[in-house]
Amino acid sequence: MSNPDSTRRRLLGRRGLILNLVILLAVLLVVALIVWTVRGTGSEEEATDQTAAVDTGAVTATVSANGNIASGTAVNVDFQGSGGVVTAILVEPGEKVHKGQVLARVDQTSARQGLASAQAQLDSALASYQGAIQGQTPAEQAADARTVDQAETSVASARTSLRSAQQSLNLAQRQQDAAVRRAEDAVDEAREDLQAARAAYQADRTPENKQAVTTAEAAVDTAQSALATARANRESTLLQARQQVAGARDQLSSAQSSLASTRAGVAVNQQGPRDSEVAQAQAQVDSAEVAVDQARTTLEQTTLRAPVAGTVAKVNGTVGEPAGSTSSASTASSGSTTTTGTSTTEAAGFVTLTKTDALQVTADVAEADIADVQVGQEATVTLSASGKEVAGTVTAVDAIETVTNNVVEYGVTVTLGDTKGVKLGQSTQVVVTTGSKQGVVRVSASALTTIGDSTTATVQDDDGTTRTVQVVTGLEGDGYTEVLSGLDAGDTVVLPEQAEAPTGFTFPGGGGIGGIG
Repeated sequence: MSNPDSTRRRLLGRRGLILNLVILLAVLLVVALIVWTVRGTGSEEEATDQTAAVDTGAVTATVSANGNIASGTAVNVDFQGSGGVVTAILVEPGEKVHKGQVLARVDQTSARQGLASAQAQLDSALASYQGAIQGQTPAEQAADARTVDQAETSVASARTSLRSAQQSLNLAQRQQDAAVRRAEDAVDEAREDLQAARAAYQADRTPENKQAVTTAEAAVDTAQSALATARANRESTLLQARQQVAGARDQLSSAQSSLASTRAGVAVNQQGPRDSEVAQAQAQVDSAEVAVDQARTTLEQTTLRAPVAGTVAKVNGTVGEPAGSTSSASTASSGSTTTTGTSTTEAAGFVTLTKTDALQVTADVAEADIADVQVGQEATVTLSASGKEVAGTVTAVDAIETVTNNVVEYGVTVTLGDTKGVKLGQSTQVVVTTGSKQGVVRVSASALTTIGDSTTATVQDDDGTTRTVQVVTGLEGDGYTEVLSGLDAGDTVVLPEQAEAPTGFTFPGGGGIGGIG
């Protein structure tokens, strides 16, 4: 007779075995279902990804870069002329200004003084011109008459002086000639007395007669000396008198010349202004007017005005410093970079104005892509914050590279076509269309294999066989490449094998089915 406990244990063991078998069968069914699902999905994807169709459509090539919105036009406004010490700055960065608005001033003291001096010179020139065209006044005519009378009086006085000098010369001539004749007579008498004394001594050689000869010889010497003195006095006196006559003649000649000149001047004055005098006076007026205009310009240059309407981007200077000093530059709060024209290296003016109706983006394009970028190409500018797209055009491509962190890039300037709602300094993404063709034979770029100068593709025929063909390509777009020859629309090409991506499924414990048990 069997033991009830033993029978119960056998029944429980059978039930556990059956339960384990059921659980194992359920697990195997689940695993089989998962494997079938994974393999089925992978097969469909593999079949889809292994081939691509050659068709007709658009091929577009683009280059992307990032940048910020900036003003396409910046005007550097500087004080003209000699500048000066800044006395007032009337605008701040970010302020909108209209054309002609006062931006700043420098000291005007010297300029105002220069204008006052130039105006005084103009007034003097105008007065001279009026005098030239009006002719003589009665007072001027009376003055001319007095001048002629004085000149005539001088001539008469000079004639009187000449007559007096000539009379003095004649008198001196007579007086000196008489003195010389008397001296000559005395010499003759002394010589006669000497001859008589010598004759008496020859007749009677007495000491008395000899002394008489000596005395007579001395008298001759004295008379001859007196004659020489008289002649010398005559020459000196007559020379002086002649000089007085010559001086009087010169005075008369000068007085007569002065009288003739005075009469000629009076005659000219009586004839009225001459054309040459009026022209000279007018020239002086013209020159003075030019000087006044220059002085006004100098004064105007002490005030700095906005040549165009715009927004103040920078103020380079402070009150109390020379206008040319930029040691204390104030920049716009937006942080945008402003330039004059297309150059970013030009010296900033005292005030830099930007115009928001011409906005642009300067983006840095990688060295590998810059060869495809050209002026005139279309571009799309996407505002990073709002996602708004704005059409633009490439207007400048830098010829000199910029190296940042050992990366070579080139600046590309894109000018926006529509600036409504666009603000300075906004960050953007720029996509430049470097090439685009419509209605061309194209193929997925991944279907082509290029080795050196040779490009090939694997064509799958209708019967499933494949063959390799040489392909001549045209425009290489972002996803498609233009086919010039080697492939036709409707062909099916085999994509090169790619590394399979992991499915992401693992069995518990990492061992698949073998992990059970």
